[in-house]
Amino acid sequence: MDSDTPSLSADTLAALQSFLQEKQELDDQFAKLQENAEDMFNEWKKITMDYFQEDWQLSQFWYDDTTADFLAARALENTSSDDDYIAFISSPTAYVAFRNMAPERSNAFIFEFDQRFDVFKDQYVLYNFNKPLDFARASELKGKFKFFVADPPFLNKECLSQTIETVRFLAADDAKIMINTGAVMEDVAKDLVGARITGFNPAHRGGLSNEFRCYSTFEDEKLKWLGH
Repeated sequence: MDSDTPSLSADTLAALQSFLQEKQELDDQFAKLQENAEDMFNEWKKITMDYFQEDWQLSQFWYDDTTADFLAARALENTSSDDDYIAFISSPTAYVAFRNMAPERSNAFIFEFDQRFDVFKDQYVLYNFNKPLDFARASELKGKFKFFVADPPFLNKECLSQTIETVRFLAADDAKIMINTGAVMEDVAKDLVGARITGFNPAHRGGLSNEFRCYSTFEDEKLKWLGH
């Protein structure tokens, strides 16, 4: 017997088996969701982000339910009807919360690199921030959107700038914009689109070491700029 061969303790092995079993169960749930996607839209059924496991390689860190519901409510309360287009850019958690709140709002779109979200059919737009104007139906959607929830996946000026390039392309006159990103991006958000830091602090399910903040170009009854 080779004494240098690594082995797992009983506790570690049990934990690994539990993790793999949980992962398999989630994979099975998502496969079922994909199979039933058509029925889901014909008769909307509530889904949760539990169907979508975070992929850290894509810088995916899901918001907690309180944050997702707050962002979704801002989109709902600051648009007047189904005629108002809403874009959730790299913000699938908020989009799912919105769909659960207002499934009848067919003009809410998710722009997302992760193709698992194509279960949302016509409301899904494959999006890569590195190609901010290169996405399907771009000419059709240009200038239509009245409200944005943007969550650039990386905390740097380039990522935020390219995301805002997409926002500008899609925005209708007087569009309202929310950006959720790191505190270090405050000056960049203000310089790019006039978004100001608010008193709302987005929170993530697993917690993040980076300080996250919410910036907006507008205020409402529940979202206020700091200093106001």
